[in-house]
Amino acid sequence: MPPKMKPSPRPVRQQLAEAIALLQQGQIAAAEAGFRAIIGRDPRNFDALHLGGVAAAQSGRLEEGANLIRRALAINPRHVDALGNLGFALIRQGLHEEALTSLDRAVAIDPKAANSHHNRGFALLKLKRLDQAVAALDRAVQLQPDNAEARNDRACALMDKYKLEDALAACEAALRLRPDWPSYLVNMALILCGLQRPAEALAAADAALRIKPEDASVILGRSQALFALGRPAEGLAIIDRLLEINPGSIQGLLWRSYALVQLGEPDAALVVAKTALHLAPQDAAIHRGYGFSLGNLNRLEEALVAYDEALKLVPDDKEALWSRALALLVLGRFEEGWLAYEYRNLRHKTLAARKYPKPLWWGKDPIENQHLFIYWEQGFGDTIQFARYALLAAAAGAQVTLSVQDPLRRLFKDFDPAVTVIGQNEAPAEFDLHCPLMSLPLAFSTRLETIPAFENGYLRAPAEDIARWDQRLPAGRRRIGLVWSGSQTHANDTNRLLALTKLLPLFTPGDVWVSLQKEVRDADRAALEGSGILDVSAELGDFADTAALITNLDLVISVDTSVAHLAGALGKPTWVMLPFAPDFRWLLDREDSPWYPKCACSAKAAPAIGVGW
Repeated sequence: MPPKMKPSPRPVRQQLAEAIALLQQGQIAAAEAGFRAIIGRDPRNFDALHLGGVAAAQSGRLEEGANLIRRALAINPRHVDALGNLGFALIRQGLHEEALTSLDRAVAIDPKAANSHHNRGFALLKLKRLDQAVAALDRAVQLQPDNAEARNDRACALMDKYKLEDALAACEAALRLRPDWPSYLVNMALILCGLQRPAEALAAADAALRIKPEDASVILGRSQALFALGRPAEGLAIIDRLLEINPGSIQGLLWRSYALVQLGEPDAALVVAKTALHLAPQDAAIHRGYGFSLGNLNRLEEALVAYDEALKLVPDDKEALWSRALALLVLGRFEEGWLAYEYRNLRHKTLAARKYPKPLWWGKDPIENQHLFIYWEQGFGDTIQFARYALLAAAAGAQVTLSVQDPLRRLFKDFDPAVTVIGQNEAPAEFDLHCPLMSLPLAFSTRLETIPAFENGYLRAPAEDIARWDQRLPAGRRRIGLVWSGSQTHANDTNRLLALTKLLPLFTPGDVWVSLQKEVRDADRAALEGSGILDVSAELGDFADTAALITNLDLVISVDTSVAHLAGALGKPTWVMLPFAPDFRWLLDREDSPWYPKCACSAKAAPAIGVGW
């Protein structure tokens, strides 16, 4: 009797079709088994190697998957899908440079490979090659308009470039395609924070939280919205909830440290930052956060070391460069500090990166007989403080045009005959050179001993307004103006404000106390109404009104706000109440200000000592 014949194996083509069908149905393990069987029979089967690599990567075995795809590409090095899938597997391993090489080859072979353009843009984003990332993601969106993820990644790249309006539009486009996608809503919240629209940011973060309440990125996004709203205690509470879920969350520890600084607990913040640094010594953001905590304890030399460590890891870390500049300036190291301060141009909080066809003036070239356009940036107090440099430029022989924010326009109406003042969105039709206002200390090589101080000030209120306020105020008694809080959205609001009740013991019955607050917080309203302070907030239309009122006062007492700068620029005796860790404009451990000769300064004692004003 003849021996039984073994059944013939199924054709490889049939096995391959079955394995591909399983992969498409999401039966990854069964598909992998099929691909492995084919590779066992035919080690050079391109499809089995390629798709087996895809299946392995989908199972989380990224290195094995990438190696299988590489074997496939050794057989067919121009296969666009394999190049794209290898790139994606390498991205998931964090090998972005290697991924980019594969994806570059894919789009060179097929310029219409939408997914490869998308993944290429993502790799470039992670490598911080932001212009290239945006270009690649633009191409991906052009080829595949319904790719919500590409639109969201584009929003992230634009956010990193601080093109926040464009980032917002890109994020909105992604959300139109996926309205309830939590990561898109979180990005929306972060962008809105950057645009100083914190209430809308919180609404976006809340929407994400309803969908994914335990997600770390969602919790962190909501905390940042709360910080931007000036509600750090609530921000800290939800970060603590995150750390209960994941005690080792580096981002959670980083933001907890930040929250504690905002709450006036820099010692506790430093402990948290040290914990994070121990867990992630190779993370630049952690070194930066550690430096931030040190800086808020006025341990600025140590903070500079921490910022340098961050910059060793990420040389173009914008926030580390910025924080380092501020530390140098508050130490009075102006030669290094003003140059480092130019890094603010990389951040979204400045208008210094305006584009004009004429050259920037950095102080090296003479400006006599040149038309110099100087333009505002940052806050009202900054414009008031640094406008003095327009007078120096005019004295050097330049024809000067100065752009100021519209609420300051009337105040600067009669600034100086040699300086033409224009509105915040205006520019002269013709000029020779331009310079952002806060680059002028660098251009004039300002050092502590050469700060251009004006003994009697350099601003004047409109004469008619001065006369009106003189009639409005009681005569024959000392008149004292008071500011106890500033903008609620200021990054350091909680450390520079005071509750009005803490100042009530200062009020002597023989003096006239005048509130210079344009906005009174609800928490202070009752204390103000019962204090006897003259509240004229409804009559303060702009800074010219406030300047005219200050001109009629004998003394101004203020926390660190634009009013302190206004009083100093008017040459009015001013007492400034500073946080323990002051803004760079007030320097460190001084009781005077070299910027304002009639200004006296006093800082809170260190929070750890437990002594207030």
